[in-house]
Amino acid sequence: MATTKTKTTTQQVLSVKRRAIHGTRPVRRLRHEGFVPGVVYGRETEPLSVVVSRQQLVRLLHSKAGERALVTLKLEDTASWEKPVLIKNLQHDPVSGNVLHVDFHAIVLTERLKVKVPVVLKGEAVGVKQDGGLLEHFLREVEVECLPTEIPSGVEFDVTPLKIGDTVHVRDLTPPKNAKITSDLEGVIASVQTPKEEQPEEAAPSVTEPEVIREKKEEGAVAAGDAGKAEASEPKKEVKSEK
Repeated sequence: MATTKTKTTTQQVLSVKRRAIHGTRPVRRLRHEGFVPGVVYGRETEPLSVVVSRQQLVRLLHSKAGERALVTLKLEDTASWEKPVLIKNLQHDPVSGNVLHVDFHAIVLTERLKVKVPVVLKGEAVGVKQDGGLLEHFLREVEVECLPTEIPSGVEFDVTPLKIGDTVHVRDLTPPKNAKITSDLEGVIASVQTPKEEQPEEAAPSVTEPEVIREKKEEGAVAAGDAGKAEASEPKKEVKSEK
């Protein structure tokens, strides 16, 4: 059985400011100034409108944990305000791809929660390397239940022993330490399949040239017929016999 490795996420710090202004134009102005509007909410937290530096947020999103990072959110104008949060939702501009809005979900570090983490396939399957098979990766995320401080940043599965016809299910993954996999255990993670045979290309249908000769004949016949009609229509001249 292939081994499964897990990596635990690290906690990061992000500073935010209270957001007193609302409305399309003021918020658009904030974005032009390099800020991203957002909101903090949770079961034990009153909703709070905030703004965060786009540069800091992008740096966080490009970190190893990315959107799944456990974040300590600090309010700049209130030294005592500090919340552990997860990024719940991101809105992106469909054209530029810039983050337009972010939702932070305040959590309790001592309460277990359910999050989705990526499944990363490692190694090269024997069925691919030796037999020319194809490794198909189907389910790329699984849901786990764990404490916020023990969220795995990813679950790795070594596919090296897999042969053609072998399939990896969720049940084949080893749960991360102190975590429980809550996805459907019968879900298919990946499989090594026989390579598909290339179908020969169908020959293009032959194109029949138009019957030009017949048309010419017909045109000639029509011309001859027209000439005959013209000759027949001309009045015949009488020939007087000499006496």
